[in-house]
Amino acid sequence: MTDHKKNTLPGKGAKGHLLLSEADGRLKTVSIQDAAALPAAEKSSDIPVSDEARFLEHIMGLAADMAAFGVMSVRIDGYGAVPPPDKSVASIAGIIGKICENAKGAWLKTGKDLFGCYLPDADEKKCRDAANEMCRQISGETSETVSIGIALYPEISFRKKDISENAKKALVHADFFGPGSIVRFDAVSLNISGDSFYQAGKIDDAMAEYERALALDPENVNVHNSIGVCHGDRKDLDKALASFNRAIELDPEDVFAIYNAGYIYMQKEEYQTALDYFQRAVKMDDNVFELLFQTGRALYELGRPGEALSYIHDAISKNDAPGPVVYRTIGDCSLATERMDDAIKAYNTALKLRPDDAHSLSALAFCYESENSNPEIALVFGENAVEIEPKNGLFHHRLALMYFSRNRLEEALIHFEAAVECGHDESVRYMENTREMIADNTKQENIAGS
Repeated sequence: MTDHKKNTLPGKGAKGHLLLSEADGRLKTVSIQDAAALPAAEKSSDIPVSDEARFLEHIMGLAADMAAFGVMSVRIDGYGAVPPPDKSVASIAGIIGKICENAKGAWLKTGKDLFGCYLPDADEKKCRDAANEMCRQISGETSETVSIGIALYPEISFRKKDISENAKKALVHADFFGPGSIVRFDAVSLNISGDSFYQAGKIDDAMAEYERALALDPENVNVHNSIGVCHGDRKDLDKALASFNRAIELDPEDVFAIYNAGYIYMQKEEYQTALDYFQRAVKMDDNVFELLFQTGRALYELGRPGEALSYIHDAISKNDAPGPVVYRTIGDCSLATERMDDAIKAYNTALKLRPDDAHSLSALAFCYESENSNPEIALVFGENAVEIEPKNGLFHHRLALMYFSRNRLEEALIHFEAAVECGHDESVRYMENTREMIADNTKQENIAGS
């Protein structure tokens, strides 16, 4: 997504609210029309404070007949860590007020470290000139710096009442460049805002921001990638692929768009195509943990577990805390290459990280059973795996085999039947054979009883 290009990975605070200041136990407000004429303040508590809604209300009043205007959101840098002296805040307010007055605009303090500025009939140059002058005077007269977000009207389909919010999004964007930065609202600002929604689990809101970003910059690779991530989360795989492939068209060297397309093909179980994408990306960057791991997964699914292990061990070297799925996959590859000790070790590690990992429980039960060791533990693990994932045919089949080897045929039959119902075709002949054995046993018991 933004800059870091968040991956569409298997199971991803930017904006924040304006803070209200209180002085003398009560909230002071001031009409924005009068703000430029305020007398010089000696301390920050002398500066009237409004809230965001009132600031927006007054902007709408001033801008009602304006064909163009600018809004700036100004924040004192580092306020949360070490609040500046009251006199510095008052000086900053005075500088902002004077510059807005000279531009025939208006301003308001909208939080303890925040100011809103309105500049009528302003284009980007006029706003940047005002912002630069604010930064110059503030750093010259105080030891503080300010960051500034700029938004303009008109801007594509945004309404006048949206411009104040856009300025705040630009201010969040400015955080990426450090103290004293000035940023005009653009597609990246919206991408950052979308990322914030995405990380909060608000996929619809994130998608709306990304779509607006695309309207501002239709060829923004990161935005296409971000939209693809959202489609991927919604399991709309074809739309996700379309977004990722468009990003790749725009930038054939974008590693994460290539990776994301490959991951979608993994979900579609088109493993060779997924591998082609992953290996293309690895040639560009062989230091990305997820990329190396997913390459290994694709190789395993294609029946090449030995090669898969090489990639997965390389992936682990890039990550000091790999999750249980990594060790589980190492176990699968080791089992496929008949490295039973390695498989047991890997599955045990996976279970230490996630005790309810049904895949590792069932596989470890199979390993113990195959090695004729820990039979009681093997049976318990097999039973737990089925309890956790009752729709997994392989888990039922393995458990049925354990019951069968212990001559517990009725229980074995139950799980062979469950495996068949779950689509595990290998269980069909076992199920039929077990039924015949039970019938024969019953017949023998009836003969003996007579």
